[in-house]
Amino acid sequence: MKLFWLVPAALLSSVPSFADDAQSPPATPAAAAPSASAAPADAPIRPIEPGPGDTAAATPGEAAATAKFASDAKWEIAGYNNEEIVYSILVTNQDTRILHCSAELHGFYFENGEKRSISDRQSTTVFPGKQVNVGHWMGMDQKSGATYKVSCRAQ
Repeated sequence: MKLFWLVPAALLSSVPSFADDAQSPPATPAAAAPSASAAPADAPIRPIEPGPGDTAAATPGEAAATAKFASDAKWEIAGYNNEEIVYSILVTNQDTRILHCSAELHGFYFENGEKRSISDRQSTTVFPGKQVNVGHWMGMDQKSGATYKVSCRAQ
């Protein structure tokens, strides 16, 4: 009976994998190109700019391989009585390839009357021509604003 299970297992483990096709281009890190949305003056949304050490797409060959995407963030009011403030980060794939994107958020919220900071990182996969919501953050302090950074790389 053990031989009955060993033969199919041996056959399945020897099936060739086409996922590592030698002709597919290697994935390269992309420079983040976030854009701020038009939000009310009391709710600043600021993208985090890449630091001076960020050398992604430094050469013309690498510039052609960078992922093309747009990012935006917005404040929304939700909940049964419209009393929940929700912060959302959106990413739109403007590339012909599938992108893996990571969003980093920094902001503030109140807990028992005390203002506290929050940092979070979420990731998602975005198909060509599609827009996805990377995350929803509820209960944040809209008046203090928030900053975000989105980076994407091609799959």
